[in-house]
Amino acid sequence: MSQANFQKAEQLSIYSGNCLRSRSPLSTCASCETLCPEQALLFQDDKWQAQNCSLCGLCAMVCPGQVFQIDQHRVMQHQKGQPLFLCCSQNTQAPAEAIRVNCLQQFSPLSLIYLLYHHPQLTLYIVPSECQSCRHSWYAQGLLQQLEQYRIPSDKLQIIMQEAGEPSAADGNQRRELFRDLFRRTERHSRKAAMQTVDKLTAVFSSAEVPVEQTEIFPTRLPLYAMYVKKQLPVQSEAELPFRQLVCSACTFCSACTHVCPTQALTLLTSENEKSLQFQPELCINCGLCQSVCMQRGLEWDDFLTQGQFLETPKTIARSAEKICSACEHEFYQWPDTEDSICSFCRR
Repeated sequence: MSQANFQKAEQLSIYSGNCLRSRSPLSTCASCETLCPEQALLFQDDKWQAQNCSLCGLCAMVCPGQVFQIDQHRVMQHQKGQPLFLCCSQNTQAPAEAIRVNCLQQFSPLSLIYLLYHHPQLTLYIVPSECQSCRHSWYAQGLLQQLEQYRIPSDKLQIIMQEAGEPSAADGNQRRELFRDLFRRTERHSRKAAMQTVDKLTAVFSSAEVPVEQTEIFPTRLPLYAMYVKKQLPVQSEAELPFRQLVCSACTFCSACTHVCPTQALTLLTSENEKSLQFQPELCINCGLCQSVCMQRGLEWDDFLTQGQFLETPKTIARSAEKICSACEHEFYQWPDTEDSICSFCRR
C-alpha cells in the first residue's frame, strides 16, 4: 500500500470477540469505557457498540485485546522494508510522504515497535500546539515519556516536534533525539523456533481485512522480543522494561489460568510425576484474566523485568511433584510444597 492510496478510517472497527469480558465473566476490564471522552462505548449482549465516536484512539491504545481498531491495520499493510512516516491528518507541516492518520493517540508504544519490526525506520511528526487545541487534547509528551523506557535508538525511531507554521525540511532538521543507543547483544538457544512463531503471528496480524467479530489477540510484546533476538535492537541486560514479572504464591495446577490466557503466555507442563506452570513474558498482554480466575488467588505482579530477564523465557513460576492424598487417595499437586498430605478438596 502506497501513500497515494492510503485512506484513513472514517469509523471505529470493533472486534467484540476479542474482549476479555466475552472470554470470561470474571474479567473486570473497563479501560476503554473509563477513558472514552465521549462516553460513546456500550457493552451489551457480549458486544461493543459505539455512538458519537470522535476517533480519538484512546480505546485502541489501551485495550489489551485489540478490540478497537482505527487506522492500525491499514498502516500495517503499508509497504514493508521501507522507512515509514506518520502524522496526524491535521498536520500541514509534515512532508508529503507521511501517512496521515486519525489521531496518533491510537498508537501505543508497543504498536509503534510492531511497525519498527517491519520497517527499518519510523518517524513521527507531531505539532504539540495543534494537539493541545484539538478536541482530542492529546498530550504527545506522554508518548515520548513511555517510549523512553524502551531505549530505542534514534536511528530507528525519530520523533520530530514541530511548531505550528514551521515547514518540515527534507533532511529532517530540528529533529529531537530522545533515545541513546543500547549496547551488548543476547544469545538465545531457542531463536529459530521463536522467530518462526514471530513471523507466523505477525503475518496473521498484519493481513488484510479480518471479520469484525473474530480475530486473534496478538501478543504485542512479541515484536520487541523478536527485535532483541534478531539483533535489530541492542540489549542492555540490566535496563528495566515497563513489564512486571508474574509470580505465583499458591497453585494446585488446576489449569484454569492456562485455559483463559488469550495468548498462551501461561502453559502447564506435565512430565512423569511432576507438573510445572510456565510463564512467557513476551506473550503476555497484561490482561489480568489469569488473576481473575485463579481459585487460589496465587497470581500477582512483581518487580519490573529487565531486558535480560525478558529474554529468559519461559520462566517456571510453580512446580510440584506428584503427591497422594491420605484421605481420598487420589493424586494431587501443590505449590509451594509442604508436608501436608491432604489435597485441597479434602481440606474443604
